[in-house]
Amino acid sequence: MAVRRLRVSPRRKRLVSRLLQVAIGAILVVGLLARNLSVVVNAVLALVLTFVPAMLERDYRLQLDAGVTLWLALALFLHMLGMLGFYDEFWWFDHVTHTLSAALVAAGGYVVTRAVDEWTDDLYLPSRFMFVFVLLFTLGLGVFWEVLEFAARIGAELLGFEPVLIQYGLEDSLLDLLFDTLGAVIVATFGTDLFSDIVETLTDRLDEHRRGGRASDGRDSTRDAVASLERLLRTDSVNARLSWVLVAFLAVAVASGIAAGELLPWLLVAAVLVLALVPALAYRDLGAMLPWPLLLLASLPVFGTVFARPWLSSGLVTYVAVATIALVVALELHLFTPVLMTPRFAVLFVVVTTMGVAGVWAVSRWLADLTLGTELLLDPALTDEEIEAALMWEFVYSATAGAVAGLVFEWGFRR
Repeated sequence: MAVRRLRVSPRRKRLVSRLLQVAIGAILVVGLLARNLSVVVNAVLALVLTFVPAMLERDYRLQLDAGVTLWLALALFLHMLGMLGFYDEFWWFDHVTHTLSAALVAAGGYVVTRAVDEWTDDLYLPSRFMFVFVLLFTLGLGVFWEVLEFAARIGAELLGFEPVLIQYGLEDSLLDLLFDTLGAVIVATFGTDLFSDIVETLTDRLDEHRRGGRASDGRDSTRDAVASLERLLRTDSVNARLSWVLVAFLAVAVASGIAAGELLPWLLVAAVLVLALVPALAYRDLGAMLPWPLLLLASLPVFGTVFARPWLSSGLVTYVAVATIALVVALELHLFTPVLMTPRFAVLFVVVTTMGVAGVWAVSRWLADLTLGTELLLDPALTDEEIEAALMWEFVYSATAGAVAGLVFEWGFRR
């Protein structure tokens, strides 16, 4: 209740936002005088981003709340203070900036997704699904940010320059993802109340775009695309036979793995097996099976483990399987729950889920190692630098697999 009594006028919020822009400009000058490339690049990008709300208002008549504009400017200003040494001086500063930034990213993802959901009848995303999607979206972008920092570090080492984006070690990267999750949870929990006005404004702009006659054909093509999504569930006999062969292989592999005492990896495979059986159980028809190529892609790491082919269970192939499983989840949510997805949204879901799963898996292993004494991530035979490099390459694989799978699935939907 105390927060509600604290009322700051939009005019004062805009004034503070302008002061923060000036402060970021001053940091840019400091970076130029000190010839600090990382500070200069980050300050230029931060200053440009602070003008995005004004550009949206001018070009699209999308007026953001003054509080959101202030939130953006504050997050960017605090990041610039971190670049000046606050990240090194205060251990908690990076966690504050990541929580603020992650909440801002989550808010953007929530607003756009909810507005499109309300604008079109071809998409229906219940509140529970939105909660999970916002988490995956934010964690996925968090993983992508770690990939960018890793790429910047490698590029700087190769070219002999100071890195523009700085990584502070394994623990810092994992804590970043943990606080990204915190920011996402805040927005996913309170987003309906905080951003309803912005969602309504964006929905109105989309309606105006539709009335302008430029979106009618798109809606027809969207309905056709939704039909193509449903046609992924095939019922021809050849597909059913091949799919059942793969299901039998997975069942035998799961039973053998659990009998051998390897519970965790084979329980994950058992989840894939359940997804494969959902259509047949839902329709009570043994011929209603997922397309066998999807099941094959999702099963590749299992083939690698069973037949001792390490390349089939490598990081990249594993995340191709994760992307395929994400598509299967999207398909079954669309067919067997109130959730409605267009093919384009399903592709977006696949991309962010693949990267988000990588983030969840990394943080889960780390926390398990710290609290339960396992060695899922923190291998005592490796140095922190080696573990961090392996984890960053895992993130690269997840981002690559998600992007490539998204393009391939989009091409498949268009066909």
